[in-house]
Amino acid sequence: MKKHTIKMTAAFLMLAATLGSCTKGSKGDTGPQGPAGTNGTNGTNGVVNVHSGTVTLTASNWSYNSSYWEYSSDVADVDITTDVVDNGTVSAFIQNSTGVWEAMPLTIYSTSTQSYTYTYQFYSGGVTFFFDVSDNSTFSLATVTFKVVAISGTTRKAHPNTNWKNYDEVMAVVNNSAPAIR
Repeated sequence: MKKHTIKMTAAFLMLAATLGSCTKGSKGDTGPQGPAGTNGTNGTNGVVNVHSGTVTLTASNWSYNSSYWEYSSDVADVDITTDVVDNGTVSAFIQNSTGVWEAMPLTIYSTSTQSYTYTYQFYSGGVTFFFDVSDNSTFSLATVTFKVVAISGTTRKAHPNTNWKNYDEVMAVVNNSAPAIR
């Protein structure tokens, strides 16, 4: 026990001497600048390979296909690349009459017997929007604004907890700074 106490006392004295020799602040001389370090890896502050844009379609932008009883409109989008199609995803939203963005596909029930459905399909270089009326009637289309978000595979994997159909979560990733679709 006596040896243990002596060892503990010696260890404590060495620790006190070491800590007591440290100085705080700028009491000593400043040495020369060291060599520059290597660049670190990219952080998660920015989001690359996520592109967002809006497009407004008027009645004249839609074509009616009587074989499918639906309207469609093709929109070119250079941000929807082969990588996005193969490994990523595209989310589309429609702006409702109160200015709120809603995820697509979206079905609106106008009456108990009639509904309207907006859907979309994406491909390398563009997106096609579809508008279907449940009773297969022709319809006079109003002006509609869509938001399209193209997400690369690497970005999608880097944000595994993002619900890509939730406008607020998608915009949190995108940072809502993208231009309109070209």
